[in-house]
Amino acid sequence: MTLLRLRSFRLCIFKYAQETQHEKILRGLAVGIAFTMYGRLEEADPLVASLCADKDPILRRSGMYTLAMAYCGTGNNQAIRKLLHVAVSDVNDDVRRAAVTGLGFLLFR
Repeated sequence: MTLLRLRSFRLCIFKYAQETQHEKILRGLAVGIAFTMYGRLEEADPLVASLCADKDPILRRSGMYTLAMAYCGTGNNQAIRKLLHVAVSDVNDDVRRAAVTGLGFLLFR
């Protein structure tokens, strides 16, 4: 029951983040989304894909943080490849910076 409520909560936060016009709220939600996916591994992949495909750079940055938190300390090759690709290819400096920071979280062990 609680797992279903947590998924519903994450979906609600994501939808609100897409709709809000308040940048400070959006930045807070971006970090909050990432923290809710800590240690979730492959369970986070659909959310990461949705965040990374968004046109808003704050949500793309949230995708990088979410990927980093989901695979934190694992050294997962797919996650490293995704972060490296974004680190050199995204048009926004903050998104690229978040990808490089995320590499540190993945490789810290």
